[in-house]
Amino acid sequence: MIALADCNNFYVSCERVFRPHLHDRPVIVLSNNDGCAVARSNEAKALGVPMGAPYHQVRYLCERNGVQVFSSNYELYGDMSGRVVSVLRRFASELEVYSIDESFLNFSGLSDPFALAVSMRQTVGQWTGIPISVGLGPTKTLAKLANRLAKKSGSGCMQVEAGEDDILSRVAIEDVWGVGRRLAVRLRRVGALDACGFIHLPPSVVRSIGGVTLERTWRELHGIPCLDMEEIAPARKNTCCSRSFGKPLTGLAELEEAVANYAVRAIRKVRSEGSLACGIQVFVMTNRFREDQPQYSNARALALDEPTDDPIRVIRRAKELLRSIFRPGYSYKKAGVILLDLVSSHSRQGLLFEEFGDDRTRGFVDAVEEVAARYGPIGGFWAAQGIDKSWSMRREMRTPRYTTNWLEIPEIG
Repeated sequence: MIALADCNNFYVSCERVFRPHLHDRPVIVLSNNDGCAVARSNEAKALGVPMGAPYHQVRYLCERNGVQVFSSNYELYGDMSGRVVSVLRRFASELEVYSIDESFLNFSGLSDPFALAVSMRQTVGQWTGIPISVGLGPTKTLAKLANRLAKKSGSGCMQVEAGEDDILSRVAIEDVWGVGRRLAVRLRRVGALDACGFIHLPPSVVRSIGGVTLERTWRELHGIPCLDMEEIAPARKNTCCSRSFGKPLTGLAELEEAVANYAVRAIRKVRSEGSLACGIQVFVMTNRFREDQPQYSNARALALDEPTDDPIRVIRRAKELLRSIFRPGYSYKKAGVILLDLVSSHSRQGLLFEEFGDDRTRGFVDAVEEVAARYGPIGGFWAAQGIDKSWSMRREMRTPRYTTNWLEIPEIG
């Protein structure tokens, strides 16, 4: 038996933990630069705020109906996610963190998994303040389907077994995990309008439409496990850090500062996974929605002489690549750094004349990164990252980072 624990309207729920007066009130959370609605409370959904709607299109609707609007507070959401996962680990020896708000748990061998799911839901709500829904099934896909129905019905917990056609018929084909809109169009043409119709298709038809991947989904809905639990996330092959700027940038100096920050964030992801980067790519682009302005985008990659996790070296190479593609006279909206062909640090092979192998340099880098990890980016950063960062993304309605910043701890009294 597999359980899927999914936080309800996660970003909104995190905001409500520290602002209880927002319960039962419409709330939305916006994406980077306060662009689009990426999280909505049930009350906001009832008002007709679409998912992913640009804020400028729904601003009047929100103001007219008293919708509380927040900028994304990723520091808070990441920390609250870790707290939820730490509670979930108490209920199963095998857990897979699927996303920031979803985790699979292995409930195999338990006499009453449904009762445990109910207890887990109550404990998470009591200890963290985050409401969750739990779906149970013999496979991951059935657990995902059960979770969707539990959310929609408001029951909080639901268990679905293979062959329950009456339940499967309540899930549209495009809402089945692993199908999506494009495959749903093709499946509807052969009569599979919902999950029930899908499981009654011949496997040869399923394979001809979506290949072996779709056939796995078909088998999972029949109760045949095809997707294993992954307690340890597989190592990345590449990693990217990219953001849209809070304001258009025209000068090279500000672009270099932004790219240096993205390079540091990317290399810290790599270091946290014990990997090394074999290559680096930098890209820039203008705002394609501004048809009144000249458009330009470009990218350039570089293979490193040896795999590295040294932020000094990565920053240096990233700035070199940026200078080679920078063109004056454009208003740049976005830039990014991609670290390519990641390999394990255990398989590192040095060069005979190793330029960056100085133990003192490596110790210095490790010390700075340890300070930054313990005290945050204010405690330790590289000079190339700058101080002012006027280009940073807009988050004008961000709430305090209650759990990760000493200066923003909630005050009582």
